[in-house]
Amino acid sequence: MPRNTGPADRMILAVALVILAAVSAMGAFSLVAAERIDASAGRRWTDLVGESLQRRASDLQRDLASFAHWDESVLRTAFFLDAPWVHRNFGKWLHDTRHHDRAYIVMGDRVTYAAIDGEMVAARTAPFAAAAIMPIVRGVESAYASEAAQAAAQESRSGEETRPNIAPVFRAGYATVDGVPALVGAISITPDLGRVVSPTRTPPIAVTVEFLDGDFLRDLIAELHLGDPAVSHERPGEDRLAVPIPFSDPAERPAWLSWLPEKAGATLLRALLPSLIGTAVLLLAASVIVLWFARRATADLAESEALASRLAFVDPLSGLANRAMFLRTLAARLPRTGGTSRLAVLFVDLDGFKDINDTLGHQFGDLLLSEVGSRLQHLASVDGLAARFGGDEFVLLLPIGPDKAELEQLCTNILEVLRQPFSIGAHTIVIGGSVGAVVAPDHSSSADELIRLADIAVYRAKAEGRATFRVFEPSMEAELRRRREVELELASALDRGEITAYFQPQMAIDGEMVIGCEALARWQHPRRGMIPPWEFISIAEQSGLITRLDMYVLRQACLAARDWGGIKLGVNLSAVDFLSHDLVRNIAAILEETGFEPSRLEVEITETLLVGNQPEAFTILSALREMNVRIALDDFGSGYSSLGYIRRFRIDSLKIDRSFIQNIGVTDDAPAIIDCVVRLARALGVTVTAEGVETRAQLRYLASVGCHHAQGYLFGTPMRREDFEQYLSQRLPRREYGEFRAASK
Repeated sequence: MPRNTGPADRMILAVALVILAAVSAMGAFSLVAAERIDASAGRRWTDLVGESLQRRASDLQRDLASFAHWDESVLRTAFFLDAPWVHRNFGKWLHDTRHHDRAYIVMGDRVTYAAIDGEMVAARTAPFAAAAIMPIVRGVESAYASEAAQAAAQESRSGEETRPNIAPVFRAGYATVDGVPALVGAISITPDLGRVVSPTRTPPIAVTVEFLDGDFLRDLIAELHLGDPAVSHERPGEDRLAVPIPFSDPAERPAWLSWLPEKAGATLLRALLPSLIGTAVLLLAASVIVLWFARRATADLAESEALASRLAFVDPLSGLANRAMFLRTLAARLPRTGGTSRLAVLFVDLDGFKDINDTLGHQFGDLLLSEVGSRLQHLASVDGLAARFGGDEFVLLLPIGPDKAELEQLCTNILEVLRQPFSIGAHTIVIGGSVGAVVAPDHSSSADELIRLADIAVYRAKAEGRATFRVFEPSMEAELRRRREVELELASALDRGEITAYFQPQMAIDGEMVIGCEALARWQHPRRGMIPPWEFISIAEQSGLITRLDMYVLRQACLAARDWGGIKLGVNLSAVDFLSHDLVRNIAAILEETGFEPSRLEVEITETLLVGNQPEAFTILSALREMNVRIALDDFGSGYSSLGYIRRFRIDSLKIDRSFIQNIGVTDDAPAIIDCVVRLARALGVTVTAEGVETRAQLRYLASVGCHHAQGYLFGTPMRREDFEQYLSQRLPRREYGEFRAASK
């Protein structure tokens, strides 16, 4: 007969059933949560893609306006057709730079110019889907006629006989062109500066067609990182997310833009599965301990000690190994290296993590670190180890062979993983990272030394632009020691007065009249001679000495330029300066101490300041403006260029970056960009200074587009105070020269 189950066995069975039920409930909950997460993510991505389609239709206006709102375009399309010129500045340009597939010029019911895939074709024989395109063209003509009628009525009421220019009228929409969904845009061609009068008839209409195929989908991948996007007239299956193409004509045959969704819920479920299994095991172990406590007291104590030991080597935030565990593992594996068996130590430092913490909060930052740890843990796989050392620093330990390319590929994989967007809550965050790599035993056989050398390598990677990797070289350590020496010597140099303000002239666009100068810091080292600014400015910013250096140069420059007549003085301020709450008070004190007129001072800032520190920057710049200090935006075009900054922060002048000036006559886009910037800046009442002018040809071009001022080696290199005063005495008009001499005495 079967043996009866004793009370202890029945209790064990009951506890096991309870644990099984709890685990099943957790599993079911996890499945439901994963499905809800996937559904929420799908709705969010659907809204995001739909907004992108609408935004692309609006963005066509920007692509077309640069051609359509131009006196030259009116002259060469409305009064006579210069087809080669139109092709070069419209059809071919749109195809080469914006990937537009077709371009037309339409006058009334007639196509006068056509370009297909960047090649000009005969207008009479060119494919032209009138049924899809002409409704949009008629919409532009109707709107233009309405505005023209209003302008005529206003002219009649005012009694003036002027013919005001009408802004370009733009319309865009999605339509089926030759059986393929496409984005169609149309804009009226009108004058901009009024040098050409608008024709009395309906103006020519510039039309562009962008098919929703290869280039369009590649742009979507680059912008939104969609997986396998496709456009089809057939409704996609349930395995793909999709949004309908918003055709202008509801009668159009429906089409959908679809893509493969990211299964965030399934990923989360896979991450939770080990926890569910671990929870079940722990519950079962706890039940057994409770039932047989007397017999298992010793085993229970041993297991608790083992658990405490494991927790001592785990980072609680990311779940990765901590520093102690990593060093312990590395030290244990180092003796087995040699020959073809090597270990790669990869030090990872996140880029821009502090900004995320400051803007979204530490709780959000902790979630981001956890996600980063999860990705790095996946890269470490079974044979490697991923650890978090603290803050935003991670380290990976991976076995590699003798091939150097394998190490570089590992670093590239890490950068690519960190570059992928992170979806946390309602935010999609894109960050990057810098990687420093060392190899054992090539670089060292000491765990602590390998970590130190990897830290030096990642420091070099961050110093050379971030989002990259560097393998340690001995020269890096020497460079780091040199930078630290420079940092220590720089503080002493400020005390000893080795930093000197040099002055580079700023000229009126005629190249003859001195209108100002820019003060630049130069370091005359007693042993090394003249140290270039690019060798110590970045060190000063990283070490916190930059504010002291900038105020030192400002004081020297104000003392020197105080008696130089009415010319303005430009002084650079670092973005780090704006972290000081005493910046405005310090500048005011220097102006009062030196007796320098605030209206002659122009502080030069970079776009990095406006992007990364907008509330604080706006407050400080507003205070400076109340003191009548001018604000200049330096190196315009080299970073996050936006005329929105000029309007929001009330910039007085902007300085076009020297890279555009150097490309005048070399590339086709540089002159066009300069012309556009100058015209828009003048419309906003902002003074424009061109930096890096070195030839008369560059100066003539800048004068032709309306640039106000110029600065560069054509007029003079940065000079000492006495040399610049001699320069002024030769350049100032006779009356101002007499005043300058009297003030100098």
